[in-house]
Amino acid sequence: MQNFGMVALSSCLLCLGLCCGCGQPKQAGPETAVVKGKVEFTKGGKVQDLANNSIVVEFQSIEHPEIKALGEILEDGTFTMSTQVNEKGKPGVVAGSHKVRLNADESASRFVSVKFLQFATSGITVKVPLDGELVIKVWK
Repeated sequence: MQNFGMVALSSCLLCLGLCCGCGQPKQAGPETAVVKGKVEFTKGGKVQDLANNSIVVEFQSIEHPEIKALGEILEDGTFTMSTQVNEKGKPGVVAGSHKVRLNADESASRFVSVKFLQFATSGITVKVPLDGELVIKVWK
């Protein structure tokens, strides 16, 4: 009879472990939603130049300006955003409206219009969670 009790206890613990998961603990910081997108040039310029010069997409929350997210631009123009929490990246972006810019210094003007290097001048805003595919259109 004691054997049956041990088997039952082991089965319960196994089910509990499977239901609760045994992955990593929840990451600190605000709740986020997955944001993936693509940068495309409408005239002049190449996304490969952005990728090769470590230029990244940056979001700044309009409701909470201290919250920012970054996404590395890959060779094909795609990016995946991560919110900055305690000097670490947390996958995704907080819900709400965000200003968007390309994070680079003024020397990046040889690759993309300087208009896109500042939140105030880029003219790009995004609402998270997204309603479809995110394409950020820029030019040189």
